Amino acid sequence: MDWEQVLMDFSVVAGFMAFIIFWLGLAMWMRVDADKRGMTGWVWIFIGLLTGPLGLIFYLFYRGSHPVLPVVRQRDELIAETARTHTPIDYNPELSSGIPLRSAQPTESESLKAALEAEERRYKKT
Repeated sequence: MDWEQVLMDFSVVAGFMAFIIFWLGLAMWMRVDADKRGMTGWVWIFIGLLTGPLGLIFYLFYRGSHPVLPVVRQRDELIAETARTHTPIDYNPELSSGIPLRSAQPTESESLKAALEAEERRYKKT
């Protein structure tokens, strides 16, 4: 068996797979970014799949006139704040102030009550 040829064949297949993954990832990024900007994402994923990097260049010029939607910007700011403070909050786009509806973490008494109920169910005969 010619191991040099096997290695070359494997390298060609691995390179082709990396190129395909890059191409698909590029098209998916275009769709997600287009949705954030209020454009039709499925059109851009189709263009990205057909044209690849050339479609990306066209998309980057075209998207310059479409700003990110305010609700997406507000959501991203809340996600960044949550990541910074490490405290989960409830997100409600209806609230313009971004105030959490309630704390996502249960209180100590709620946690204790839930644990006791779980233990009762565990040992309860049915």
